[in-house]
Amino acid sequence: MESAPFFTVIMPVYKTEAYLPAAVESVLRQSFTDFELILVDDCSPDGSGAICDAYADKDVRVRVIHLPQNGGASHARTVGFASAKGSYILFMDSDDTVSDTIIEAAHEVLRADQPQVLMFGAQEVYTDANGRAFSRVDICYPAKHLTTHEQVRDEVISIEKTTLFGYLWNKFYAAEVLRNSGVSFADMPLNEDFRYNIELFRSVMSLTVLDVVGYYYYKRENESLTGRFVADYFALQQARVQDLFDFYARENACTDAVKAVLGNIYVRSVFSALQRNCDPRAEMNAKARREWLVSQLQDPFFRDLTLHAAPEGRLAGVLCALLKKKRVSLMLLCARGIYFVKTKLPALFARAKQSR
Repeated sequence: MESAPFFTVIMPVYKTEAYLPAAVESVLRQSFTDFELILVDDCSPDGSGAICDAYADKDVRVRVIHLPQNGGASHARTVGFASAKGSYILFMDSDDTVSDTIIEAAHEVLRADQPQVLMFGAQEVYTDANGRAFSRVDICYPAKHLTTHEQVRDEVISIEKTTLFGYLWNKFYAAEVLRNSGVSFADMPLNEDFRYNIELFRSVMSLTVLDVVGYYYYKRENESLTGRFVADYFALQQARVQDLFDFYARENACTDAVKAVLGNIYVRSVFSALQRNCDPRAEMNAKARREWLVSQLQDPFFRDLTLHAAPEGRLAGVLCALLKKKRVSLMLLCARGIYFVKTKLPALFARAKQSR
């Protein structure tokens, strides 16, 4: 009988034929070879399905599942996981890539420490409309080996501060832990990865962190300008903050330090929502944008979090000060400026985000 692979890489595929070969090949050229790659063709209307089949024909480690109708990334991951044979699972997007040695590096640690979750760093790759990278930003977290739920819980807020917590693709999950957790993928925009992790980590007992870049997350200008518009963006961000608050509150661990990070996230979310409100697709005039902002400033829960906010970056500090002082007109003016830079000067916008 053929032995089960140590790893399973699950990759939902939908309308990514331009990027899929690079994503698949980054997995297949790994220095550690004991893995299977499950490509879940989510009824993609382009040539992605044929590309998947071509790789399966060339490499026995590749399996393809063709779904009869499009169900979204969360459903595709669920289907892929149901047939996974590996002891550890990596969920990967089909328009990104991984480093050549990340699976080998993970294997060494997983065999030695046997954590329930292993996390590693990522690089944000910003590309222009022609696909050329104009900025690369490494996001890593100090190496750690946490062996109790309390240690893991207390670390989550610091990891979230770096943005690394909410992603699926920078973590190897013990398959048995996922199956026993009862946590399922939510079908929702933006926060489905975060929601899965916050629910799972309520019971995670051990976490190891590798201080290495193992994943390359592409932020493409040609897609960010024409991508889908999420009308309820801010409500989703509010839910994210509330989930984090509840994560700590249910264990009486919501300290002032935790609230400070949550406050910082809230400040960023307000200004991100304000600049999105400037998008014509938001269908909001100046009066509507002002009324929206005033209503948010009156929310007692988030007003309390704002009092704890203390961003480290200069730009974030200025924006936070405006929010705390409720300088509505200046906040709206800043939002217009942010929207202009984002749409007209994307390279400058990327650099500003890095230094916030």
